[in-house]
Amino acid sequence: MFKREALKWLATGAVAGSMAMAGVAQAQATPDVVRIGTLSDYAPFEYKDASGQLKGMEIELAHAMCKHMQAKCEFLTMDFDALIPALRAKKIDAVLAQMSITDERKKAVDFTDLLTLAPVQYVAKVGSGITDNPESLRCKTLGIYSGTNHEAYLKKRLPTAKSGIRVKTYPSQDPIWLDMEAGRVQATLTDTTVAYDWLAKTGKAKGFELVGKPIDDVAMFGEGTGIAVRKGDPLRVRLNAAIKQVLTDGTFAAENKKVFPFSIAPAAK
Repeated sequence: MFKREALKWLATGAVAGSMAMAGVAQAQATPDVVRIGTLSDYAPFEYKDASGQLKGMEIELAHAMCKHMQAKCEFLTMDFDALIPALRAKKIDAVLAQMSITDERKKAVDFTDLLTLAPVQYVAKVGSGITDNPESLRCKTLGIYSGTNHEAYLKKRLPTAKSGIRVKTYPSQDPIWLDMEAGRVQATLTDTTVAYDWLAKTGKAKGFELVGKPIDDVAMFGEGTGIAVRKGDPLRVRLNAAIKQVLTDGTFAAENKKVFPFSIAPAAK
């Protein structure tokens, strides 16, 4: 009797142990979810195609990085100036939206290593006389993406009340291009990467170009862009490893080549 009961107990324990181990293995095999806050109107980095699918260079890189981290990506799109508040409120886990790494933003969030370079330059009509010289912008109306460091730059470096520059802010970049075409604004200050995409598709045919020199102001525009996470979040370490992976295994170069004839990888600086 004792032996029979003992064997029954051992068998039951073995089954329970096997189930527990299987549960652990399943839990380990199940990828964690990384909620990524991003944009839907910042081509060629983030945009929605005709079917409503989120596409773009950074979206493809995110998929590759999440695969490296063995995590599942979930994308949540919102306005640019809502991204950091959403991150701090734990509605998202990371921000991937061509966000420049600046000292001001570092007060609120942590950043990964550099992911891309993002020079900043004005776009205006050919022959407009507009350059990077603030005097050329006097009495002109500039269309600026709200909440960006481009807007911060104008407020701090070229205060409109003193410079005579009129600034009209927009919730995204796309309507700025439309208002430039219609003549409602005379110029915009934006990343040359985003400007290149619009110029190649639409702007050059309508007489627009990059004007003046790229603006060298590290204090305002940072060294480049990275992925923002909450202060102290260990996700930063995992993302850094994933960034290193896509930069060295050819993934970044392949995605870069699809949209630009020049490299925007950090190593290219």
